[in-house]
Amino acid sequence: MNNEDAEARTAQPRSLKRYEWRLATGWTFVIVVLFVVNVVSNRRQVLETARTQARSIYQRDVIDRHWVAGLGGVYVPITKDTQPNPYMPDYPGRDVTTTTGEKLTLVIPIYLTRLIFDLSAEICNVKGHITSMRPVRPKNRPDKWETSAFVAFARGEKEVSSVEKIGGESYLRLMTPLMTDKECLQCHAKDGYRAGEIRGGISVAVPMQQLWIISWQNIILSTISFAILWLAGLSGIFTGATRLRLTIQQRDKAEQEINTLNQNLSAQTKELANANRELEAFNYTAAHDLRGPLNNIGLYFQAFQQLYGAKLDETCNELLTSGCEEVQRMSQLIDVLLEFSKLSNVEPHRENIDLSVVAREIAARLKSTSPERRYVFRIADGVIVNGDPKLLRVALDNLLSNAWKYTGNKEEAVIEFGATEINGKQVYFVRDNGNGFDMVDADELFTPFQRLPGAEEFKGFGIGLATVERIIHRHGGRIWAEAEPGKGATFYFTL
Repeated sequence: MNNEDAEARTAQPRSLKRYEWRLATGWTFVIVVLFVVNVVSNRRQVLETARTQARSIYQRDVIDRHWVAGLGGVYVPITKDTQPNPYMPDYPGRDVTTTTGEKLTLVIPIYLTRLIFDLSAEICNVKGHITSMRPVRPKNRPDKWETSAFVAFARGEKEVSSVEKIGGESYLRLMTPLMTDKECLQCHAKDGYRAGEIRGGISVAVPMQQLWIISWQNIILSTISFAILWLAGLSGIFTGATRLRLTIQQRDKAEQEINTLNQNLSAQTKELANANRELEAFNYTAAHDLRGPLNNIGLYFQAFQQLYGAKLDETCNELLTSGCEEVQRMSQLIDVLLEFSKLSNVEPHRENIDLSVVAREIAARLKSTSPERRYVFRIADGVIVNGDPKLLRVALDNLLSNAWKYTGNKEEAVIEFGATEINGKQVYFVRDNGNGFDMVDADELFTPFQRLPGAEEFKGFGIGLATVERIIHRHGGRIWAEAEPGKGATFYFTL
């Protein structure tokens, strides 16, 4: 690992920590903004609720006033609360007496409004006031807030409302202008009013205390909800960051282990390459050093047999012949070892090859070695592959030679070569009806110099299948076998 990689890995946790706190800050900001919006919305909703109540009270009063004005007023019994209107003493028919002697007084719209507002103040603490810039009754004079409302009406406003203190308590005050209509002129024409103009206004004051209590309850509930949401979000952020940090640490640890393994593997590869070179050099040296004495021994056997063979008995001649054969076998083994060692350094030179043609050439050679045998070669046509011609010829030669060898004790040998498809992949095979083998021993098939039980009666060094496996692996393929004792074997391979 270089210094830049180490610095980058050290910087990652610090950078993640910054992102973690930035995300937490951003989440807090979002929660605060949402909470403020919720509080403002809640306040607006409370105020709008109060305005709706005030408008409802005003509309009810307007309806009552229109009804009374349409009738020209209504007569009610004279009581302590409904005394004759002192501001219309000369109004004809203000007071009447019924046929039963009951005294009644006329209640006009403005008087009705005042009576209703007085009753509302006693029952539900809702205050109302009818006012005018030219009031007949002194108590109907506008206060400071109502005077500013009249100014707003003059500017074209249709309604004025705000939260104000009355007697130390909070009220939502709402005021709308009173327009002069035809019914109103019955009483107010003498005051100079004309139909369609503003003659005054009605202000309504709705108590806010109960609404503020409900509002604060909602705000407290929202505060708890937002706090829980905020904490849950922070928990998710920090938990996720912790897990991510752990994942990064595990990844860095895995990368360090991989780097260490790669370094070790690189060192082992170098050592193995050196060992292979040394082994190859040793093989050549050993082969050269062995071949010279071995050739001399062979020559000695031949010379001895030629010079004294006629004088020796049959047993001695057999021993000399066996000695020559063993020398030749030893020489062949040296050649096999050299060829096998060369395979580790050979890179396949790929081109298109007709393996069917190669198989027929090998079959012809095998037939010529034992023309007396009964045999059947079944070689499929047109088996074209892409690979190294020399290496694949060696592999196919070993497989077919093995099949030829292990069918030697059969009355009629049947050897096949062809191609098939297994799991969507092209697979090539060599099949025979020879001795076969037990699949329990299949793992030992491709081990150099390892011969399976029962193979002692057949000549060989146990290097052929190991050579085939190395060639197939060089071509990126694999090789495996299926067999049954006494029923032959099939070797499959891919490229």
